[in-house]
Amino acid sequence: MTERILVAYATRYGSTAEVAEAIGEELRRSGADVDVMPVSEVRDLSPYRAAVIGSPIYMGKWLPEPQVFIEKNQNHLRTIPVAYFAVGLTVTDRSPEILRKAEASMDAVRMLVNPVEVGIFPGRLESGGLSFTDRTIIKMIRAKTGDFRDVQVVRAWAQAVCRKFMAA
Repeated sequence: MTERILVAYATRYGSTAEVAEAIGEELRRSGADVDVMPVSEVRDLSPYRAAVIGSPIYMGKWLPEPQVFIEKNQNHLRTIPVAYFAVGLTVTDRSPEILRKAEASMDAVRMLVNPVEVGIFPGRLESGGLSFTDRTIIKMIRAKTGDFRDVQVVRAWAQAVCRKFMAA
């Protein structure tokens, strides 16, 4: 695979960026030429044969930046295979109800561009780096802090995405 794949993301505190980097590394191991960058830095989609786009789940939704990115670029994104991923703390409990809610966080972007694959991953939360508002929310909802990411699960998902991109 010599054509380029874009891994674009939004992040609030860095956890989603680190998941995006792990996805990019795994795609590179499969032989792809990969660019990993924030959605705000993507200027031209024409070099890419596929795209992986991700966001943290914040208050039950994706951040606005990747949604706006997909909306602005939906005409091009509809012509290439696209995968979405979401990172959130609520998904540490992999119950069907929690996963359904996490998938619902992508409903708005799925209506714009239908993905070939969706990944939902637990994230990382360290209360020390949070804004006052986010710390208050975390206390109110009694969210767990810590690093709940599983890089092996992320890498396995990226391998499956790569296979689907190659088949498309």
